[in-house]
Amino acid sequence: MNRSKTILIATLSLSLGFFGIGCGGEKEVVEAPKQEVKKRVTKTKPKTKTVAELQQELSFDSRIKLDELTAPRDEQSRVALLTFFDAMLKADVANLKSSLSFSDKLELDAMVGSDLADYMKQVSRVDLQVGSSPSGDNCVIAVYEIGMEYQAQLWYFKNNGDSVSFESVPAPPNLVNFLSGDWIASYFEWEAKQAEIAMQPDAGATYILAGDTDMKTTSEHGSGPSAPTAPEPKSPSGPKSPGF
Repeated sequence: MNRSKTILIATLSLSLGFFGIGCGGEKEVVEAPKQEVKKRVTKTKPKTKTVAELQQELSFDSRIKLDELTAPRDEQSRVALLTFFDAMLKADVANLKSSLSFSDKLELDAMVGSDLADYMKQVSRVDLQVGSSPSGDNCVIAVYEIGMEYQAQLWYFKNNGDSVSFESVPAPPNLVNFLSGDWIASYFEWEAKQAEIAMQPDAGATYILAGDTDMKTTSEHGSGPSAPTAPEPKSPSGPKSPGF
């Protein structure tokens, strides 16, 4: 009887030990699930297309010359500039009006009535230089080559997010004669000089407005100043990088 009890107790002890139950039995260790580490995906910023790539891809007029080094850094502004002057060369009134100020739209209508299309056909090339005004506004100056003559026009342009608008800047007909190096800086130097001269008193002053030629005066009893002679148009010197 005692032997049977001993065998039974021994058997139970082995069973409890096998299943890890009882005093001193080790508990089963359950490992926590490993958290997956998500890899951070870095989005690559699209590379700005070169002026040459945009001209070829979008079929812009080959007469437009925009230097890669002075062109805007963002692609939207590059496309806007090329689109605007492409429309100007082709006298595309609809596209031009979509980006012009109200006053410039009226001026455009007058230009169209004066055979703008025929005039633009005579343009052999248009050189663009981009930069900033003294107040930090974006601007572009265009120099049109027509035969052996050159005409310059300065524009402010503003990026409005989904579009770019243009506004012309007043300039004398012979502005090109005062451009050299950084054309935009030359324009604002001319503008500052004209404003300074305009502030001079009229009484007894002998001066000329910037953009006019020298006028020789005679003595008090002589005749008035001789008529100014308009200078011959000349090509502006090559542009420097305006640091846009």
